[in-house]
Amino acid sequence: MSANKIWVRVCDLSDLPADRAVNVHINNQRLVIARCGEGAHIVQGYCTHMLYALKDAEVSNCLITCSLHGSQFDLRDGSVQSWATPLTEDIKQRKALRVYETEVRDGALYLAWNAESAEKVRVRLS
Repeated sequence: MSANKIWVRVCDLSDLPADRAVNVHINNQRLVIARCGEGAHIVQGYCTHMLYALKDAEVSNCLITCSLHGSQFDLRDGSVQSWATPLTEDIKQRKALRVYETEVRDGALYLAWNAESAEKVRVRLS
């Protein structure tokens, strides 16, 4: 059986703090979840500047700030909003965070993931 995009329940929105990122491990891949308005987004778990973990990173106005050097990314599209040093537009695009497709249903956050079935996807918040 081949993998398809399926929707996997991650957590209740009420489980997430409003002002910081939380680790989520999906099939042992480290990502982070962060609130943004009435929803939440899941992005790669490391800053693209120096691969510093984004767990517990400050979140405000849909921006996540790396606590190592202060680089900021928009949670909605992963785009670089500020960086520790000046960047060209080309490098800015390559340094964007990977963003995963999410949606909110009945107060719970769901993630689109390629798998044979939801039962084959392991989700762990930490």
